Amino acid sequence: MDQYERPGETVRLSPERLDTLLRALAAEPRRLTYIYLDEHESAAIEPLADAVVEWSRARSRTTDPPDRAHMPTALHHRHLPALDEAGIVSYDADEQTAALASLSPATTEVLSKILDLDAVGPSRED
Repeated sequence: MDQYERPGETVRLSPERLDTLLRALAAEPRRLTYIYLDEHESAAIEPLADAVVEWSRARSRTTDPPDRAHMPTALHHRHLPALDEAGIVSYDADEQTAALASLSPATTEVLSKILDLDAVGPSRED
């Protein structure tokens, strides 16, 4: 159990931790970054930017796909620091490398559920 989990019979996150995770993954580039790092464990910013742009375009959820030229800057200044602050990744800004942080089972489960919901796509509504 990590500092964010609440004691009990089932492993649950504190409301504050859940809010932090939801805020951190609110932006699609952050969700795609988490997916990439979950598969590769670590990455330099350039190949990560390539993957985020390619996957985002393949999903074609917006009429304004991300610009490859600006993605490394967006990752460096916005997305990776937000994921780092949330404890999801470890980002070395000097080296411009990111690695998946050591996550509790409860955090991993919540992140998985968030990504499962995202995979449903915009056409399915409650």
